[in-house]
Amino acid sequence: MTVPYERSVFINCPFDVAYKTLFDAIIFTVHDCGFFARHALEDTGGREQRLNKIFRLIETSRLSIHDVSRVELDEKSRLPRFNMPFECGLAFGAMHFDKNRSDGKRDALVMTGVPYQDKSTISDLAGIDPCYHHNETNKVIASVRKFLAAKAALDTPSLAMRGHQSIYKRLNTFQAELPVTLAAAQLTQIEINSLDYLNDWQKLAALWIAANHT
Repeated sequence: MTVPYERSVFINCPFDVAYKTLFDAIIFTVHDCGFFARHALEDTGGREQRLNKIFRLIETSRLSIHDVSRVELDEKSRLPRFNMPFECGLAFGAMHFDKNRSDGKRDALVMTGVPYQDKSTISDLAGIDPCYHHNETNKVIASVRKFLAAKAALDTPSLAMRGHQSIYKRLNTFQAELPVTLAAAQLTQIEINSLDYLNDWQKLAALWIAANHT
């Protein structure tokens, strides 16, 4: 399926089980706001080198969301993870250097866990106000919704977007109804909660949102 550049949102966040609940909330909110979530896990295989995939996703997505909160040291390597700030930098580079897009509508949302964490870890972001989610689902939804609502208002000023509390309730309703859907699709709860099945979860969420759009 071809996803329109104007409605594509590249998500740059930790790919691990500990973050999965927040990742799901971001994906659900993006779709519920009328956009389409893109991420590096949407396509697998050896056809495309990982960095080239990131380049492609950023290039073809007008908007991007970057959670740069994961800065603690890895237990084995004793080093922090640099993927998220690296990809965040690529997106900001695209906004600055992209001469092929004359609309000037590229934009990015930066999120982190606690206030001023970003100022200590990525000082080059000074002057950019990130959103702080404190690892709470409702705050993640509120941050993403606020960012996308501003973009949607510019595109279609006559349309109002539902509030973040409503999106939060809709996500909980979808999750509550999910076991019946999984049984029909011959999927298990353990499978759908794993990152290996993230695309399946996203597809089911998008279908549910389309069927319950009011």
